Amino acid sequence: MVPILVTLLGMLAQQPVANPAPSGSASRTLPSAPATPANSPLAVNPLTGLTSVSSINYQPLTGRQRLQLYWRQNYWSVGAYVGPVLSALILDQATGTPEAWGGGMEGFGKRLGSRVLGSIIQGNIQAGLAVPLREDVRYIESGKGSFGHRFMHAIVFSFVTYNNHGHVTPNIANLTGYYASTAIMTTWVPTSESLGHYTLVHGSESIGLSIPVNILQEFWPDLTRKFFHRP
Repeated sequence: MVPILVTLLGMLAQQPVANPAPSGSASRTLPSAPATPANSPLAVNPLTGLTSVSSINYQPLTGRQRLQLYWRQNYWSVGAYVGPVLSALILDQATGTPEAWGGGMEGFGKRLGSRVLGSIIQGNIQAGLAVPLREDVRYIESGKGSFGHRFMHAIVFSFVTYNNHGHVTPNIANLTGYYASTAIMTTWVPTSESLGHYTLVHGSESIGLSIPVNILQEFWPDLTRKFFHRP
């Protein structure tokens, strides 16, 4: 898996950040996803809880934007809570995990509270590390190319992001946030697993779940144009 990701990363990194795909290509391509409007660079997707920025004419976050985005992605947006609600309902309540919390509204309340708190902790860790590491906390859209290219781009950018110079870099802040928040959750989640095993398994599960979320984020502009007739 690691060699495959390294190869894909190399292929993506070789492409200039600000240059669109060459014209006259023989391959079939989807319409290019529009760049994030200049007057709304911090819009949070109500379904995924993510903010996107196009790789075309990429502009890094300012310090003020980082602070505003931290607040919106973690607390003050619908998207900040949709993910935890769906996770608590579909992944936890439907499977009765953890079993010690029982069922019904009481059990769901505990699972929902756990997911919301875990999400906030993850977001805080990511935001705190991203500043000194100079990593972008937004999802970086490909914005161009074939369906296959954009699909693989979304997978790769579950593990990497851009730095302040618009160069591809490992998304250390985000990945660390997932594992660290999972470890912290063991202080209230009843489990018979060891700290190391629980953190590795459930942290990796969270990262895996971020892949389809990023795929949805990549094609979100196309979906909104098709179903909601937005420009």
